[in-house]
Amino acid sequence: MDQAARTLKLTVEYDGTDFFGYQSQGAGERTVQSVLQETVSRIVDQPVILHAAGRTDTGVHALGQIVSFQTTGKIPTQRLAIALNSSLPRDLAVARAEDAPDGFHARFSARSRTYGYLLSTRRARSAVWGRYSLHCRRPLDRAAMRAAGATLVGTHDFAAYARGGGSPGPTTVRDLTHLSIRRFGDDRLLVIVTANGFLRTMVRNIVGVMVAVGVGDLEPGAAREILDTRSRTLNPVAPAAPHGLFLMRVQY
Repeated sequence: MDQAARTLKLTVEYDGTDFFGYQSQGAGERTVQSVLQETVSRIVDQPVILHAAGRTDTGVHALGQIVSFQTTGKIPTQRLAIALNSSLPRDLAVARAEDAPDGFHARFSARSRTYGYLLSTRRARSAVWGRYSLHCRRPLDRAAMRAAGATLVGTHDFAAYARGGGSPGPTTVRDLTHLSIRRFGDDRLLVIVTANGFLRTMVRNIVGVMVAVGVGDLEPGAAREILDTRSRTLNPVAPAAPHGLFLMRVQY
């Protein structure tokens, strides 16, 4: 009798610097999905298809990406992370492997996702943190940034903060439940954003506006004024660079 398929859930970390994003592109680029899927298939000794909670862009990192797949492979769940990490490259690791209930899907079962964006406020650039944070040479007014961020919390049409069509689905409305700016060490700030879903480059566009407010190029009220245009072409601020962005966790 064939062994029944089981659903497995992986918590995945990666340094996105040398990946062309998460999703396989079909053109030979090095992506998180292509590297991880090949390794998982080899370890469980059968082809698998991975489903991720979020399709991070080129250069974006993850501390808590969630990936699910089904397999009839016999490797014990408690050994899977160790086996995978012995074969994965240095910039990709599985922090945890768990059995998931039938019907679990990393993307469609998710209730919310949290991203963090790291800003460096040190006058001199950092040789270490420069790989993972945006260097802001001008002082940032955190109170003004918080005031701007507060106007974006809630259920809104975020088309003005999205790239291109922006949405993988039929709507650009999202429920942004949390936006905060916190100290991270002596000379860094962490912008934390939680929502039930994100549009393409939504977090990077939000951070771009937050930084413009922080350095005084925009008034705090401009964040909401941009939102209300519902048009990315009317947003005058470029998105923040991808290398400061992390997918931190996914809630189910």
